[in-house]
Amino acid sequence: MLEKIKKHKKLTIALVIVLIVAILIGVVVHNVKKTGSDMMDMSMGVQAFHLEQQDMSSTVSTSGTVESANVVEVTTEVTSPIKELNVALGDHVEKGQVLCTFDGEEIRQQIADLESQNAAVKKADQSSKQKAQRALEQAQAQANAKAAALAEAQRVYQTVSSLVGSEGTTGEQQAQALVDAQLALQTAQSEYDAAQSSVQDAQDAVNSSDVTTTDSSRELNQLYQQLNHLTVVAEQSGVITQLNVSKGSIPSGALMKIEDDTTLKVNVNIKEKDILKLAAGQKATITSDAIGSDQTFTGTVEKVINFTSGGTTGVDGAQTGGYSATIALEAGTPLLLGMSVKVEILLNEEGEQLAVPYDAIAQDDDGTSYLYRAVEQENGKYQVERVTVTTGVSNDYYTAVTSDELQEGDVIINYPLDVTEGDEITLYFPEEQDDLLYSEDAVYDAM
Repeated sequence: MLEKIKKHKKLTIALVIVLIVAILIGVVVHNVKKTGSDMMDMSMGVQAFHLEQQDMSSTVSTSGTVESANVVEVTTEVTSPIKELNVALGDHVEKGQVLCTFDGEEIRQQIADLESQNAAVKKADQSSKQKAQRALEQAQAQANAKAAALAEAQRVYQTVSSLVGSEGTTGEQQAQALVDAQLALQTAQSEYDAAQSSVQDAQDAVNSSDVTTTDSSRELNQLYQQLNHLTVVAEQSGVITQLNVSKGSIPSGALMKIEDDTTLKVNVNIKEKDILKLAAGQKATITSDAIGSDQTFTGTVEKVINFTSGGTTGVDGAQTGGYSATIALEAGTPLLLGMSVKVEILLNEEGEQLAVPYDAIAQDDDGTSYLYRAVEQENGKYQVERVTVTTGVSNDYYTAVTSDELQEGDVIINYPLDVTEGDEITLYFPEEQDDLLYSEDAVYDAM
């Protein structure tokens, strides 16, 4: 038994030693490979690349949701229950199609009741008006009589006033006659004023006799308008995207919403750093994961909202600044309302041009731009040549260059400060090194 235990311990120790050796070999191989890669970076020579055409068109990337450019909210003034509802959410309707009808029985009954009330009211109003008219005529007659009495009192007062100081009566008699005449004049004036006030009151009574009839007529007109709009039809063709009523319900607010699915647009948020680059008329390319990102659709910038309306933070952490734009889609686009899309707005159409990373361009003190081209020699090394270039448009990484001395496929030095014209150098191309390292990684992982 003891001998078996000893054998088991020896076997365990051996396995542990094998495992440690395997780990050490793996670490050594990995370090050797990494060191080899670093040494290759240092020993293979100067970095270079092959001159190629690059797409120098610049774009602004964003996203949005497909919406309708023409949206109609269906409303009504009818306050009766819906008798028939002919559409459902998501239905496509044509302009002029009947959407729903209202039950008009209650409205007709209200009209009948109101017309009956109006007839009775008109009859009562007519009687009241006649009475008011007679009262007005009587008040006017009394006012006319009081006016005549006032005129007579004024005449007597003037006569008495002219006799004051004449012979035949004493001064005391003349004074008393003048007081009596003046009192009679005041009384006549007061009675005339009261009669005129009675005329005005009677006239107001005549005028007010039409008020009740006028109010009821207005309500009756409103009911007749509702009766003429019991049938609701579509003002435009499109899809029912919102339905707020059901059969038997009484509407409050909009009945439904119709969105034209043949004229589409995309509202997109624009980052603050991009808003000044946009303008109406710029072309846009639209893709949708729902249809397939390999299928593209075209649109046009219709409107740029270049004022802030409360910014948001995108998934990349960039501030939109609250700026936005509207992209009108071409007719016939198979995109559906509500689909999420990605949008590339084309700022310029520079197209394919010879271009290099901006680090590959150097400048003299006078502003002349140049590159260093590497020309292969018979011994396998490369000689450095200076090539004067004219720079063009730039994007985030590349700058377009033109020169009669350049052609596609030329070998260009990545960093011109690393060499001098006339140097004979060894080159390495980072993309080729990446391919080599990838192959080594594959072999190492397989081990």
